[in-house]
Amino acid sequence: MFHVNRGKYGYLTRRKHQLIFRCAVIAAGIVILMALGIYSTGTRQNLLSIVAVVSALPFANQMVVLIATMKFHSRPREEYEQVVSIVGNGLLDVELIVTSQTSRAMQIDYAYIHEKGIFCWSADPKLDPGKTQKYLKDYMQANDLKTEVFVIRDWKHFLRRLSELEPEDRNTVPEDLLRMEGVLRNLAL
Repeated sequence: MFHVNRGKYGYLTRRKHQLIFRCAVIAAGIVILMALGIYSTGTRQNLLSIVAVVSALPFANQMVVLIATMKFHSRPREEYEQVVSIVGNGLLDVELIVTSQTSRAMQIDYAYIHEKGIFCWSADPKLDPGKTQKYLKDYMQANDLKTEVFVIRDWKHFLRRLSELEPEDRNTVPEDLLRMEGVLRNLAL
Protein backbone atom coordinates (compact mmCIF):
# COMPACT_ATOMS: atom_id res chain seq x y z
CA MET A 1 0.00 0.00 0.00
CA PHE A 2 2.80 2.40 -0.88
CA HIS A 3 0.73 4.53 -3.24
CA VAL A 4 -3.04 4.86 -2.82
CA ASN A 5 -5.01 7.00 -5.26
CA ARG A 6 -7.52 9.58 -4.12
CA GLY A 7 -10.95 8.01 -3.79
CA LYS A 8 -9.64 4.56 -2.85
CA TYR A 9 -9.78 2.87 0.54
CA GLY A 10 -6.78 3.76 2.71
CA TYR A 11 -6.11 7.09 1.00
CA LEU A 12 -6.73 9.25 4.07
CA THR A 13 -4.34 7.27 6.26
CA ARG A 14 -1.68 7.23 3.58
CA ARG A 15 -2.12 10.95 2.89
CA LYS A 16 -1.71 11.82 6.58
CA HIS A 17 1.48 9.75 6.78
CA GLN A 18 2.87 11.48 3.67
CA LEU A 19 2.09 14.93 5.04
CA ILE A 20 3.66 14.18 8.43
CA PHE A 21 6.80 12.88 6.70
CA ARG A 22 7.02 15.92 4.41
CA CYS A 23 6.55 18.35 7.31
CA ALA A 24 9.24 16.56 9.33
CA VAL A 25 11.73 16.60 6.43
CA ILE A 26 11.12 20.28 5.65
CA ALA A 27 11.34 21.25 9.34
CA ALA A 28 14.59 19.31 9.72
CA GLY A 29 15.93 21.01 6.59
CA ILE A 30 15.09 24.44 7.98
CA VAL A 31 16.86 23.68 11.26
CA ILE A 32 19.91 22.26 9.48
CA LEU A 33 20.16 25.24 7.11
CA MET A 34 19.90 27.71 9.99
CA ALA A 35 22.49 25.80 12.03
CA LEU A 36 24.93 25.53 9.10
CA GLY A 37 24.51 29.22 8.29
CA ILE A 38 25.16 30.33 11.84
CA TYR A 39 28.03 27.85 12.28
CA SER A 40 29.80 28.83 9.05
CA THR A 41 29.42 32.63 9.33
CA GLY A 42 28.91 33.21 13.03
CA THR A 43 25.80 35.28 12.39
CA ARG A 44 22.17 34.79 11.34
CA GLN A 45 22.59 37.15 8.41
CA ASN A 46 23.70 34.79 5.63
CA LEU A 47 22.33 33.16 2.50
CA LEU A 48 21.55 29.83 4.19
CA SER A 49 19.32 31.64 6.68
CA ILE A 50 17.43 33.25 3.80
CA VAL A 51 16.93 29.84 2.18
CA ALA A 52 15.73 28.45 5.54
CA VAL A 53 13.23 31.28 5.95
CA VAL A 54 11.93 30.85 2.40
CA SER A 55 11.60 27.09 3.11
CA ALA A 56 9.01 27.94 5.74
CA LEU A 57 6.48 28.58 2.94
CA PRO A 58 6.33 24.98 1.68
CA PHE A 59 6.34 23.82 5.30
CA ALA A 60 3.31 25.98 6.05
CA ASN A 61 1.57 24.78 2.89
CA GLN A 62 1.97 21.12 3.88
CA MET A 63 1.06 21.85 7.50
CA VAL A 64 -2.24 23.51 6.55
CA VAL A 65 -3.34 20.44 4.58
CA LEU A 66 -2.23 18.17 7.44
CA ILE A 67 -4.22 20.14 9.99
CA ALA A 68 -7.27 20.11 7.72
CA THR A 69 -7.15 16.32 7.28
CA MET A 70 -6.30 15.31 10.86
CA LYS A 71 -9.91 15.37 12.07
CA PHE A 72 -11.08 12.97 9.36
CA HIS A 73 -10.69 9.20 9.65
CA SER A 74 -11.16 6.13 7.48
CA ARG A 75 -14.18 3.92 7.96
CA PRO A 76 -13.76 0.31 9.17
CA ARG A 77 -12.57 -2.22 6.59
CA GLU A 78 -15.62 -4.47 7.17
CA GLU A 79 -17.95 -1.58 6.36
CA TYR A 80 -16.03 -0.85 3.15
CA GLU A 81 -16.16 -4.50 2.10
CA GLN A 82 -19.90 -4.54 2.73
CA VAL A 83 -20.37 -1.65 0.30
CA VAL A 84 -18.02 -3.22 -2.27
CA SER A 85 -19.99 -6.48 -2.11
CA ILE A 86 -23.06 -4.52 -3.22
CA VAL A 87 -21.57 -2.28 -5.93
CA GLY A 88 -18.97 -4.73 -7.25
CA ASN A 89 -16.72 -3.15 -9.88
CA GLY A 90 -18.80 0.02 -10.10
CA LEU A 91 -17.61 3.60 -9.69
CA LEU A 92 -17.18 3.74 -5.92
CA ASP A 93 -15.09 6.50 -4.35
CA VAL A 94 -14.34 6.51 -0.64
CA GLU A 95 -12.69 8.80 1.91
CA LEU A 96 -13.36 12.04 0.08
CA ILE A 97 -12.86 15.35 1.88
CA VAL A 98 -14.68 17.86 -0.32
CA THR A 99 -13.60 21.45 0.13
CA SER A 100 -15.62 24.56 -0.53
CA GLN A 101 -14.80 28.27 -0.40
CA THR A 102 -17.99 29.15 1.46
CA SER A 103 -18.37 26.35 4.02
CA ARG A 104 -16.30 23.92 5.99
CA ALA A 105 -14.80 20.74 4.55
CA MET A 106 -17.32 17.97 3.99
CA GLN A 107 -16.42 14.35 4.57
CA ILE A 108 -18.05 11.96 2.14
CA ASP A 109 -17.23 8.44 3.24
CA TYR A 110 -18.78 6.71 0.22
CA ALA A 111 -19.81 8.09 -3.17
CA TYR A 112 -21.27 5.69 -5.72
CA ILE A 113 -21.52 7.14 -9.21
CA HIS A 114 -24.34 5.55 -11.20
CA GLU A 115 -26.35 6.51 -14.26
CA LYS A 116 -29.23 7.41 -11.92
CA GLY A 117 -27.10 9.80 -9.87
CA ILE A 118 -24.34 10.12 -7.32
CA PHE A 119 -25.23 8.39 -4.07
CA CYS A 120 -23.23 9.62 -1.08
CA TRP A 121 -23.05 8.62 2.58
CA SER A 122 -21.24 10.38 5.40
CA ALA A 123 -20.80 9.57 9.08
CA ASP A 124 -20.13 13.24 9.84
CA PRO A 125 -23.01 14.42 12.09
CA LYS A 126 -22.32 18.07 11.20
CA LEU A 127 -22.73 17.49 7.46
CA ASP A 128 -25.71 19.32 5.99
CA PRO A 129 -27.12 16.97 3.32
CA GLY A 130 -29.05 19.71 1.50
CA LYS A 131 -26.07 22.05 1.15
CA THR A 132 -23.77 19.18 0.19
CA GLN A 133 -26.18 17.95 -2.49
CA LYS A 134 -26.58 21.43 -3.92
CA TYR A 135 -22.85 22.11 -3.89
CA LEU A 136 -21.97 18.83 -5.65
CA LYS A 137 -24.78 19.19 -8.19
CA ASP A 138 -23.78 22.79 -8.99
CA TYR A 139 -20.16 21.76 -9.34
CA MET A 140 -21.08 18.96 -11.74
CA GLN A 141 -23.20 21.36 -13.79
CA ALA A 142 -20.31 23.84 -13.90
CA ASN A 143 -18.31 21.04 -15.55
CA ASP A 144 -21.11 20.34 -18.10
CA LEU A 145 -22.24 17.17 -16.32
CA LYS A 146 -25.90 16.68 -15.53
CA THR A 147 -26.77 14.33 -12.71
CA GLU A 148 -28.74 14.06 -9.51
CA VAL A 149 -26.88 13.96 -6.19
CA PHE A 150 -28.24 12.17 -3.14
CA VAL A 151 -26.63 12.54 0.28
CA ILE A 152 -28.06 9.82 2.49
CA ARG A 153 -27.48 9.99 6.25
CA ASP A 154 -28.99 6.64 7.30
CA TRP A 155 -26.56 3.72 6.81
CA LYS A 156 -29.23 1.05 6.26
CA HIS A 157 -31.11 3.27 3.81
CA PHE A 158 -27.85 3.89 1.91
CA LEU A 159 -27.13 0.15 1.62
CA ARG A 160 -30.72 -0.58 0.59
CA ARG A 161 -30.58 2.16 -2.08
CA LEU A 162 -27.31 0.79 -3.47
CA SER A 163 -28.74 -2.73 -3.64
CA GLU A 164 -31.78 -1.44 -5.58
CA LEU A 165 -29.57 -0.05 -8.36
CA GLU A 166 -28.57 -2.17 -11.32
CA PRO A 167 -24.90 -3.13 -10.99
CA GLU A 168 -22.48 -1.39 -13.35
CA ASP A 169 -18.98 -2.31 -14.41
CA ARG A 170 -16.28 0.34 -14.37
CA ASN A 171 -15.00 -0.91 -17.75
CA THR A 172 -18.31 -0.49 -19.58
CA VAL A 173 -19.85 2.67 -18.08
CA PRO A 174 -20.46 5.75 -20.25
CA GLU A 175 -17.70 8.36 -20.50
CA ASP A 176 -19.79 10.94 -18.61
CA LEU A 177 -19.79 8.78 -15.48
CA LEU A 178 -16.01 8.48 -15.60
CA ARG A 179 -15.79 12.28 -15.97
CA MET A 180 -18.06 12.67 -12.93
CA GLU A 181 -15.72 10.48 -10.94
CA GLY A 182 -12.74 12.55 -12.04
CA VAL A 183 -14.47 15.82 -11.15
CA LEU A 184 -15.46 14.47 -7.73
CA ARG A 185 -11.92 13.28 -7.00
CA ASN A 186 -10.42 16.59 -8.12
CA LEU A 187 -12.78 18.43 -5.81
CA ALA A 188 -11.51 16.45 -2.80
CA LEU A 189 -8.34 17.01 -0.76
